Amino acid sequence: MRLPASIESLESFRSFVLHEMDCLDGFEELVPKVELALEEVLVNVISYAYPEGEGEIEIECLAESPESLRITVKDWGGPFNPLDHAGPDLTADISSRKVGGLGVYLVKHMADRLAYEYRDGANVLTVWFLKKP
Repeated sequence: MRLPASIESLESFRSFVLHEMDCLDGFEELVPKVELALEEVLVNVISYAYPEGEGEIEIECLAESPESLRITVKDWGGPFNPLDHAGPDLTADISSRKVGGLGVYLVKHMADRLAYEYRDGANVLTVWFLKKP
């Protein structure tokens, strides 16, 4: 699914991923984690990928195996690897913490595996979620 990189597209992306998951067997337990991680990734792309104007986001959702769900998020903004950025200092006093970084931190801790690459002019973030035995 490919849509404009806008807040108005969030619900369509969410519905698309949940529908795909519903068509797969046995991934219901992953829905809360997937929804939160997806929203964090999409809001970051919407907020930062296209500072000069409009752009698009593409999402792919599929089961790689009966236990593994893969979601790929692609944008054509400038190269940006969210996995290279340090997480927030959660030990610092709340009033002295820098703003931002918590969304990527959450995604890193909710996903079972993450990968990033800049390929053919696009940022490609792949997130895997595994069913627990």
